[in-house]
Amino acid sequence: MSAVPRWSHRDPVEGGNPIPAGGIRHMRWEEATARARAALQRYDADLATSDVVTSEPDVYAHRWMDLATARFDTWARRGLAAVDGTAAQRDYARWLRTYVTNWRMYVADTCPHVEAEVRDALVAHLLARATYWTDEARRVVSSARGAPAAAARPGPRP
Repeated sequence: MSAVPRWSHRDPVEGGNPIPAGGIRHMRWEEATARARAALQRYDADLATSDVVTSEPDVYAHRWMDLATARFDTWARRGLAAVDGTAAQRDYARWLRTYVTNWRMYVADTCPHVEAEVRDALVAHLLARATYWTDEARRVVSSARGAPAAAARPGPRP
């Protein structure tokens, strides 16, 4: 359950796919990882071609938060792909909390020049994003539970 934040597009989960091979969740993780890497490469390419280079603190802080959020959301979306039940949902929520905590320490270490209130704003924003992704996981599990029951219910006949 590693959750190593990085400014680069390297995977925060070290050691490869943590889900045992042979199951649908393993395959979903692999596919979602490929999508995450492609999304981050597109984001980085867009960032590299951007003509906004500034030393203005407000603009810099905004771009800095956008970068961290893009990294966070990309990997959170990948993790959501492996949520298929209550146990996976709990593990995912725990991973998100750990990931936010690790971002807090990471930005303190890697960005000491960024004002503390900006770093705090980033952490607050990532906590809100973690809540969003946790809610998404709940919806996925809830939807999966309701789907078989809904299919089994008699409906109108043609």
